[in-house]
Amino acid sequence: MTNKINMVINLSILALLIYLSVAIKKIEDKVFTDPNVMIPLANQIDARNQLEYNMMTFLNNALVNAINEQEK
Repeated sequence: MTNKINMVINLSILALLIYLSVAIKKIEDKVFTDPNVMIPLANQIDARNQLEYNMMTFLNNALVNAINEQEK
């Protein structure tokens, strides 16, 4: 029972790490297109926050579902 919960938590952490590494690479590619010029990302902050919120909500729901299944 505990092993399944630990596995879900570990998979959630792995998903977050993958998401963050992909997001950082995308931001880096957009901001540093030319090594001499930096482009501001002021208009993309809202979209990023929305994506982070959606990802956290998804992971929280997955954890709640796993815990509820263990309690049955």
